[in-house]
Amino acid sequence: MNKNYRVITINGIRGIIAAIFIVFGLIAGFIISPGWVCMKLWNHFAQEYFATMNLLQGIMLWAIIGLSLYALNNKHALIGFGAYQGLSPDQIKDIMNRAKLSEAKIIHDLEKFKTEMNNDNVKITNIEHEQEKEEVKN
Repeated sequence: MNKNYRVITINGIRGIIAAIFIVFGLIAGFIISPGWVCMKLWNHFAQEYFATMNLLQGIMLWAIIGLSLYALNNKHALIGFGAYQGLSPDQIKDIMNRAKLSEAKIIHDLEKFKTEMNNDNVKITNIEHEQEKEEVKN
């Protein structure tokens, strides 16, 4: 067992109160305060153009900003801009050819569907015209 770890023990009601105080302090310091700052900045600068923001919306704006910064600065994130360096040119050409084939199949299926719909519409309009002719004759 690694001896560098320290075990935190909570003894009695004073320990529970201290732990709750620590949790609320962390929430206030890392979530509510930056959310309040985002709310105040938004309401100050964007009040003329957009609606005002309340504290919950400020916290959500802070979460969006924080998660975006985390995702963009994380080396293991799946977000990337530019070309992926792990593929060879032959692999990229193969992927592009498969995409073109699937796109051609989708376009072919779409055109087939359109012609079927047009044929159905022609049949329906022919039936309607025949009914109108019968009504006129009667």
